[in-house]
Amino acid sequence: MNYYYTIIIPTFNSAGTLKECLKSILNQTCSDLEILISDGASTDATKEVFESFNDGRISFFSEPDKGVYDAMNKAIGRSSGKWLLFLGSDDTLYTDRVLEEMKVYLDKTDAHLVYGNVRIVGDSPWAKDGEIYRGKTSLTTLLVNNICHQAICYSREIFSGGLRYNPNYRVCSDYDFNLICASRYKLEYAPVILSHFKTGGLSSVAEDPAFHRDKWINIVSYFGEKLFDKSFRPYRNAIRQTAQLFVKKAEYRKAILAIRLYLYYKISK
Repeated sequence: MNYYYTIIIPTFNSAGTLKECLKSILNQTCSDLEILISDGASTDATKEVFESFNDGRISFFSEPDKGVYDAMNKAIGRSSGKWLLFLGSDDTLYTDRVLEEMKVYLDKTDAHLVYGNVRIVGDSPWAKDGEIYRGKTSLTTLLVNNICHQAICYSREIFSGGLRYNPNYRVCSDYDFNLICASRYKLEYAPVILSHFKTGGLSSVAEDPAFHRDKWINIVSYFGEKLFDKSFRPYRNAIRQTAQLFVKKAEYRKAILAIRLYLYYKISK
């Protein structure tokens, strides 16, 4: 059966939070959905929480994985929804009607990625408790600040060609994935608060040096000539440094592109 929504929840020892997450989904007025719990071989009662719901729309599969993004990738391969949404096991949907509200925008869009907002629960270095994060996001802003993936609905077409999250980025693979999407597909903002985002999880407390090492290399590689736009001028020094990194990697065509971009920004007014 093909559903309108697939909601993917990666879990590991999530018995203490999963119940509320699942309740927020199953209480939705839009019932055309499936829930895929991709578990990393939990040793607590996570499976028992799943079994307590006895709802055929929920699937649970558990095996060792290489982290949250590996778990998400596995679930993508099992999904059938037209639109995919990813939640942490400690996140909840904002209201019982929010998927129905979001569907209004999804039904009429030609975008592949439609994003709304999240309500922050708890303080983090980048947002305060109760803050609605964060409204419409320009591409220039996305290059320095990610969109919460709990606010994003991804078209199935994005994944049908094999695009997946990079498990080598332990914390920021969703950011990398969103940058790829922005370089290939149309993004659209929907003024909907989609979920309560609980701070304190992996993305709030851990660092990802591999991603930050590669970030601008990836941006230049993903966007290429699309970066010839004056709005990206504030990032000219990052682009210049990236040119040097490409030279060290013997990727000379990309190095030349980065140098051209830097010179373009330097003379732009």
